[in-house]
Amino acid sequence: MSQGQSVDRIQALSVAQSLVTVLTPVTERIAIAGSLRRLRPKVRDIELVAMPRIEERPAHDLWASPETHDLLEERIAEMLSASAVYARLVENHRADGSIDLQTKLGPSFKALICDNVNVDLFIVRPPATWGCIYALRTGPGDWNTRLVTDCKAIGRRVEGGQVQRWDGKAWVVVPTPEERDFFAALGQRWVEPEERAVERVRIDRPIADGVRA
Repeated sequence: MSQGQSVDRIQALSVAQSLVTVLTPVTERIAIAGSLRRLRPKVRDIELVAMPRIEERPAHDLWASPETHDLLEERIAEMLSASAVYARLVENHRADGSIDLQTKLGPSFKALICDNVNVDLFIVRPPATWGCIYALRTGPGDWNTRLVTDCKAIGRRVEGGQVQRWDGKAWVVVPTPEERDFFAALGQRWVEPEERAVERVRIDRPIADGVRA
């Protein structure tokens, strides 16, 4: 989460919806997450989760393989060049305890500013799954921490943007293409985004073993 000034929900939602409109053609999926999704009246930033659209184009060399293009990366680069969005400096905590400020424009996370509002863009790339990333980026943070801690008691863990279960010999990936799949894989009954709080975490092994919430 960024540490910007609080912004009124209506203002932030307008900016978020505009970004979703611009980025929808270059994504397979995109959605508003974070405190906006949880219906908070004021937010510190906009959080978006997106899955990029990948396109193959003919190579310039007749005998070369087709070139793969990430349309989301291309669109963000265009927006940065046109000053439609700006790169944002965020705190970088080093192993030695020191902190500096860096831009974050990596393949899985981009820290941006749009219309004077901080934007965190989280990009779902394999092996991460939509269900896992969308749920965790909706938050809140203490809810996430309790979920991923308590699920260990039933042999589950969250690793690399996916859920894994211990089968007695090794960690095996549990498919979580949707948010409800993520909840079920951890043994947590469904809770609406605006109702998520650490007190609502209840890990239940039967749910994780196939009894859906």
